[in-house]
Amino acid sequence: MPEPPAVLLTSGMAGAAYDWEPVLTALSAPHHVHRLERPGLDGRTPPPGLPSLHDEADLLSAAADRHGGAVVVAHSVSALHAEAMGRRHPSSLRALVLLDPSCGSASPHPEWSLLAAEALGRHAATCIAPFGPAIWTAGARAQTSRPLPPAVRSAGRARFRSPAALTAAWQEYLAFEPMLRDLAVLRQRTTFPPVPVWILTAVGGMRASAAVRWTRCHTRLARLLGGRHRLLPHSRHQLAWECPDVVVETIEAATESGR
Repeated sequence: MPEPPAVLLTSGMAGAAYDWEPVLTALSAPHHVHRLERPGLDGRTPPPGLPSLHDEADLLSAAADRHGGAVVVAHSVSALHAEAMGRRHPSSLRALVLLDPSCGSASPHPEWSLLAAEALGRHAATCIAPFGPAIWTAGARAQTSRPLPPAVRSAGRARFRSPAALTAAWQEYLAFEPMLRDLAVLRQRTTFPPVPVWILTAVGGMRASAAVRWTRCHTRLARLLGGRHRLLPHSRHQLAWECPDVVVETIEAATESGR
């Protein structure tokens, strides 16, 4: 039987490698698992400007190709990067697992206003850094109904003492809607490869109307990518912390299908 493919984990907005600690703890079978970290969220100073969808997709593809292709497990906004990777570099993708992926349409903003906001945030990051751990904690708690995993809490608070992490998080926030627009264009120009796809949708804590809209958006995405869709009605957005066992079960199914 062929070796199972490598698994590449990539976090959502302002996320880093430590987000996946509960999943790694829950993995029982041997897997070749690698965690991708983006500039600024890995301790390095991010370059000025906004990250682009194509650059993020190429970064993900390069990481997968170092292992002969990979099953990509992408949370939240990194689902945009992963889909774009599959469309731009189909041979790099063996299977795709999307954990509560970002979904929707973008409203237009002039590029100059985004770049001005990025420059302002970059210069303010040093002043904001003393409050970084508290900002990170508030954001993390909003994404889960459970206590923060101790290893994640410790690492996240430490990382966000850094102006680099705050800058990178701000850059990713500003780049979100441009990436949605760029992905819409990419979808018109390319086809998605015929690889297995799983989409997990978290609607825990949402109002009924918001949950219906979110679920419909993911249903359309599953149809677009030819994927399987699973609804998790009691889980909130950060699925790696909320239900690592379900995430592991899905990763194991993806690695089997990606052999």
